[in-house]
Amino acid sequence: MANINLQIKSLPSGAVAEFEKVSKWLRSNAAEFQNINGIKICKNTKGLADITNHLLKQFARVVESTSSQNRITAIHFDHSAAVPVEEGWVVDLMPVDVDEGPVTVGSQKLNLGQYVHLNEEADVSGNFFALLLLSQLDV
Repeated sequence: MANINLQIKSLPSGAVAEFEKVSKWLRSNAAEFQNINGIKICKNTKGLADITNHLLKQFARVVESTSSQNRITAIHFDHSAAVPVEEGWVVDLMPVDVDEGPVTVGSQKLNLGQYVHLNEEADVSGNFFALLLLSQLDV
């Protein structure tokens, strides 16, 4: 799969400092992961929004987005999968806890403390917890 628009960038240190708290919550029963079509997705969206609030404020300082709508989700990737990106949306994917690496997006390695900006579907591999910030583009 081509990843023409694959952009890997560093997160601000304030966002990275929040990873331990977010990771601990994602590994707890409070996250309520649900298996949907072979992908483990966090079902507790209210709890996720609360636990990632400070991290996302730090992240917002570096995002160049003119979105009209944002959504946050968390996924536990434990096998190769495709991250879909709907038309009119972009996805910023950040690993927050790695069980087994390396984490790859497309053919590029993604480390803790980095995120990837996706404009189109991309293949992901590794065993890790990730936050995905979905942003609807203004037209």
